[in-house]
Amino acid sequence: MKGVYGRIFLTVSVASLVMIALGTMVSFLMVSQRIERLSGHDAAHVAAAAAAAIDRGGERGLRAWLEAADTSPGTERALIVDATGADLLGRDVPDSLAKRAAAILAPDPELDSPSLYASRWVPQVRLPDGRRYAVYLTERDPSWWARIGIRELWILLILFAMVVSGAVAGILARNFSRPVRELARAARSFATGHLAPEISSRVIGRTDEFGTLARDFTAMAGRLDHMLRARDQLVRDMSHELRTPLARLNVALELLRRHDPDNRLVADVARIQQQADRLDYMIDSILNLSRLDAMSAPPKFQRLELGSFVEDVAEDARLEAAERQCALVLHEAAGPQPVVYGNAAILGSALQNVLRNAIRHATQGTSIDIHVRVDAGEASIVVADQGPGVPGDALQHIFEPFYRVDAARTRDPGGSGLGLAIVARVMHLHRGRASARNRPAGGLEVTLTLPTIAAGETPPEPDYFGARQ
Repeated sequence: MKGVYGRIFLTVSVASLVMIALGTMVSFLMVSQRIERLSGHDAAHVAAAAAAAIDRGGERGLRAWLEAADTSPGTERALIVDATGADLLGRDVPDSLAKRAAAILAPDPELDSPSLYASRWVPQVRLPDGRRYAVYLTERDPSWWARIGIRELWILLILFAMVVSGAVAGILARNFSRPVRELARAARSFATGHLAPEISSRVIGRTDEFGTLARDFTAMAGRLDHMLRARDQLVRDMSHELRTPLARLNVALELLRRHDPDNRLVADVARIQQQADRLDYMIDSILNLSRLDAMSAPPKFQRLELGSFVEDVAEDARLEAAERQCALVLHEAAGPQPVVYGNAAILGSALQNVLRNAIRHATQGTSIDIHVRVDAGEASIVVADQGPGVPGDALQHIFEPFYRVDAARTRDPGGSGLGLAIVARVMHLHRGRASARNRPAGGLEVTLTLPTIAAGETPPEPDYFGARQ
């Protein structure tokens, strides 16, 4: 039986047979030993010796023989028990023997006849006055096995069944939990972006449903890894191939400028150059997005003081803002600077994309506010411009690749629809998030949220899989 059901059925059936066989054997062994001790050859021999003592001296002779036998060396002793369960010499009698003697020696009108002597298994002796005694052979220092009665036997069998059931359950749990744990570990590895998780041959080679699941999971992971690699390679190849005609186009534009001393074609050349620059920027953005998607392990992360980091990035963007006659105003959080864990180059590129987007769409002569805030273990970088904003139904889509808003924010042809998509990828990689909303007074407000880390705290692992989403 190769399936899980077959294994469970076979294991439980074998365990049941083992419990029945061993329980029957233990019960038979105990009962046979008890019968042998009560009515076997040794007990009959002792009863015959007691009867001979009665023949020699009556009750006094029986007592003398019993006292002598009780003091003789050996592991066994004889008990002479009457119908009340009392020993002839007043010695302690086990409850089970006392009850059995009372049942055996109790008079039965239907069976008490001079011509009928009922077999009671246990040897008996009779005194001259007619009193009958049951003769038992017991151990002087009984072992725990000898102390077990019928009631204790049931408890012993129940405990034995529990032990066997627990052992069988442990074997089944171990047999089933091992592949489950390995598949769960492979799934976690798969979720972090490692699309070729390792599953041991011991699990893959199983012939039950777990083995089938492991093989299907491995095949799915391999196929998905191949598809993603092919997609990334296609994007890189296309981007690289587009660079060649773009470079030739720029050379042709430069030659055209040189052969146009009267600047009669300056407007046309400017429009062509603008589109060529846009195409160049789009290719760079596609390559950056492809690198994030193809990232199997991120660059080195480090602790970053967020206030100083944002100030450095904003300083680089002030020149571009000045060309638009806009001012970048940084508002740092009060108190100690929040510390985050990330890659300065990648995180800086994301913030530059947000600032460049705000500068491109801000109204000339206005300011772009940058706030650094800390709240509940998270730090936020808020970039707010005073431009036309974004239609409400487009806010949830602006972080998607190649999404363009068909409104005022598309008036600048320099956008590619990839800048904010890269921002979202970078934030997922840093276990953060990016969000946007329209300001009540006008303009767009983009918030980048990152988890903060305290001194001595273990930094969170980068979210490789989140960077692909």
